[in-house]
Amino acid sequence: MAAKSPVQTSKLRAHICSLIDEGRLPVLLPEKISAGYGSGSKCHGCNQPVTATQIEYDIEECKNATVQLSLHLGCYLLWQIECVKRMS
Repeated sequence: MAAKSPVQTSKLRAHICSLIDEGRLPVLLPEKISAGYGSGSKCHGCNQPVTATQIEYDIEECKNATVQLSLHLGCYLLWQIECVKRMS
């Protein structure tokens, strides 16, 4: 989901932090990521569909876990920034 303003980015960051706190998004750095045009599946970060005109980032394998996640680029970046913060 492309954030259009700092307020939207701030809200999305807070939402992703909540998902991590609730255990719905893991705290990890993926070992394998694939990308392609969206399949229409819902983004695990913002719960909006990743359309065929957007790039979908699929996390297929993660360190010490097998996780299937699909995310928009912006959601993926915010999730990874938060994971790095929490791991340090």
